[in-house]
Amino acid sequence: MLPSFVITGFLGSGKTTLLLNSAREHLSGKRVAVVVNELGEVGVDGKVLKNAYSEVLELPEGCICCSLHAEFEKGIEEIRRKYNPQVLMVETSGSAVPFPLLLSLQALECIVEGIICVVDCSNFDRYKNDSTAKYQIGGSNVIILNKTDLVDEDRVSEIEKEVLDIWNLYRPVNSLTGEPYYERARVYKTSYGRVPEEVFRGVYTIPELKNISTFHEHKHYQRVVNLLEPVDYDELQKKLKNLPNDVIRAKGIVRFKNYPFPMAINYVFGRIEEPIEVADYQGPSFLILIGCG
Repeated sequence: MLPSFVITGFLGSGKTTLLLNSAREHLSGKRVAVVVNELGEVGVDGKVLKNAYSEVLELPEGCICCSLHAEFEKGIEEIRRKYNPQVLMVETSGSAVPFPLLLSLQALECIVEGIICVVDCSNFDRYKNDSTAKYQIGGSNVIILNKTDLVDEDRVSEIEKEVLDIWNLYRPVNSLTGEPYYERARVYKTSYGRVPEEVFRGVYTIPELKNISTFHEHKHYQRVVNLLEPVDYDELQKKLKNLPNDVIRAKGIVRFKNYPFPMAINYVFGRIEEPIEVADYQGPSFLILIGCG
């Protein structure tokens, strides 16, 4: 399963700057594929490798950057086959909404670590009533208030309230149960697309999770919870949904009652991924609680 992030936001909000800064600053130890899901040039330097689906730019520190020109899923499959990235970061078009990409990534066996919406505080009044912008905000569980240096502090606070009101109205819901797909959204205020490291904490693949279970002194988590007995899945879901607000992620490998194999669990910014079977895992059940402190 490939950890992935989706970066969305209206035209000119600063998505590409945030995406490339984050890949270099917070994920420099991993092979990162940066995908721009729209036509047009990508403003980075590197060698262009052309093929049927994309233009690929080689970036420093193990990154590649692609501008897809054909079907999204085919392009992602091609990048995985050719480059075997450890993290995937996808930037949507400024005129697109993110939720369909989340579903596509899940269908491609990617773990979606977060849907990040970049809000341009200096131009928010110009586009806040656009329906696409509202669905971009509602379809995300991480909100970045960008360009805060260009407006005064009181206006930033007003924008935060407006954005959260939009998020509550436009976040996706389960068509069968009516329950919101996201329990909460986390808001960050920044300039020049600089995002705190905590947004990208805990980018663990399943093989890494297997190893983490035996090493509890790890810099990326606050606390490891060992689970001695198999747990009920519904009860675990309830506990994850009611975690304190300062717990931004929970990951681990857990044994459930009435199920033969351990399952990988991923909770991120108020959303719970579908569990993934880890049939060959022999270690103890555990959850890593990752905080923002």
